[in-house]
Amino acid sequence: MRLEAELLSPKETQQIADAAIRLWGELPLRIQGSDELFDPLRDFGCRIDGERVHFPRPVRDGVVDRIAAQKRAWLDAYGEGPPPWPGSDIDVFTHGQALLVCDLETNALRPATQADLEEWCRVVDALGVPSRSHPTFIPTDFPSACADFLTFATILLNSRRPGRVSVYSAKMLPYFIEALAVVRGSREAVGADAEFATVLWVNSPFMITRENVDIALAARRLLGRPLAPSTMPVAGAATPVTVAGQAAQTTAEALALNALTLAVDDRTCGIMHNPLVMDMRAAGHRQAGPDVVLHRAVTHEMHRHFFGGHARLFGFNAGAQVVGPQALLEKGVGMALDVMAGARSLGLGCLAASDVGSPVQLLLDYEIAMALRNLLREVIVDDDRIGEPTILSTVPTGARFLETSHTAQYYRDELWLPMFLDFRNPLGWQRDPSDIIDRARARARELARTAENQCPLSEAQQARIASLMAEARAESADSFTR
Repeated sequence: MRLEAELLSPKETQQIADAAIRLWGELPLRIQGSDELFDPLRDFGCRIDGERVHFPRPVRDGVVDRIAAQKRAWLDAYGEGPPPWPGSDIDVFTHGQALLVCDLETNALRPATQADLEEWCRVVDALGVPSRSHPTFIPTDFPSACADFLTFATILLNSRRPGRVSVYSAKMLPYFIEALAVVRGSREAVGADAEFATVLWVNSPFMITRENVDIALAARRLLGRPLAPSTMPVAGAATPVTVAGQAAQTTAEALALNALTLAVDDRTCGIMHNPLVMDMRAAGHRQAGPDVVLHRAVTHEMHRHFFGGHARLFGFNAGAQVVGPQALLEKGVGMALDVMAGARSLGLGCLAASDVGSPVQLLLDYEIAMALRNLLREVIVDDDRIGEPTILSTVPTGARFLETSHTAQYYRDELWLPMFLDFRNPLGWQRDPSDIIDRARARARELARTAENQCPLSEAQQARIASLMAEARAESADSFTR
């Protein structure tokens, strides 16, 4: 099962690419940088005018040639055919950076707290969710100046393994490194693949703030990480509202960022934008909806045009704020379309795209993911599963396969046994009526009460991380006082 989409013709893709290259030549990249960043850009041939970085024609030509060589290498390796079948197994992860929680009992929104994050860690581990792309909650009872590190440390103290958190303050990066060194045993063991993100976030259009520069450069010095730019422009506010206009502007921005990473690290960074849209009714940005999917799909097509690779539809988020019919509709349709488009890892537990976390939605999303996993499972054909002896001995007695050892042996492998979907007949349901949300809420309540903290750290390791949390609080408070 695969859903393939090609939104643009080769002529249309080239038209956007040509516009992007022209825009790149006219629009400087504004960077609140330092000589640590500006010196390699000057050596690369860029012209620095205060905060504005210009890309002369020789620089642009060199970058385009380097990108073209990378695309040729990709085509030589993989060809121009469709993407390979991604396999049948579906994995799950938690995500989001929510300041709000959809309360388990009231289904109302309230500020997320440290207690919510601690409970979330225990429930996620109890479900056996293998990975976390983001912390889901940034607790609002943490001081904002050190909330990123305190979130990371809370996960370390309440989880089976570290979970990914984005660094949003350069001053907090040493705390992240020290805490992970406590977990891994040494500073050297932290390395460049540390369980926290140091993205060079770009403020579209064409702007990088000093804090983002400082974080990225500190990670480069301390961890050996190359610069990793990314951006989430809002179409209709930070870019043109049209798909074509957004694609032209953000591709131009991406080409400038490729020049930046080539100058500093001698590596390209691709077309890395994840656009949102400006919702004219709600007067705010929106991360969910078919229009968002189209904007994001076209950025994939622009990456394919310049670098090679495969484009696909992706990112069918849910815009619903609370657990309810809209959330179930958006999650069910979105996750199914993602899987059809080739996704094999599905995010769980977030509402309002990623601005709200919900333990009840976590369980409902898990149910959807397991349904899709069962749909894609391999159908095994062998003599034991065909079961000729069972058929020969049972058919003469009637419809009595429930009594056979063959059914007892294979029903858990062959049948889907949902946690919350109710397939009872109407008379059975009438005797004990409930709905899927009621059952998920009851299970979430039980997990919140019984799930154990699976943190494997020793008492000494936990004490050291707790002391780092206190130090970070003190430093952020001192900075605020000054």
